[in-house]
Amino acid sequence: MKIEVGKIKEEEMELEEDINAADWDLDSFDVKFIDNIHLDCKFKRIGREIMVEANVAANRKIICSRCLMEAKQPLEQDFMFLYNVNEIGTYLNVDNAIREEMLLDFPMKVLCSPDCKGICSVCKANLNIEACKCK
Repeated sequence: MKIEVGKIKEEEMELEEDINAADWDLDSFDVKFIDNIHLDCKFKRIGREIMVEANVAANRKIICSRCLMEAKQPLEQDFMFLYNVNEIGTYLNVDNAIREEMLLDFPMKVLCSPDCKGICSVCKANLNIEACKCK
């Protein structure tokens, strides 16, 4: 999302944009973003600073680290950025900052649900679906 700095005033301005998830190259071995990434950003000038409040909504397919099943997960994140007007130039582009924050916010292990029971290490049963067959 790119905006001309001169258009950002003290009165809050809101812009929305859909970005093709593939364009941001966020996918990893166990996470694949699908559809579009929806950005809803509010821009406001506060003295020599520009405050950006960003809401990001997306859908992703994950491979659960515990049960190894594929699951679709909605994702919604909020970020806030402050920019010094004198250091920006003519245009402010928040895409890279939002992308970096999304990457930094990735969990170390993705789970299909917080209460995922995983797989039995002996009989390999998915404990979310069936009982363990071990004695």
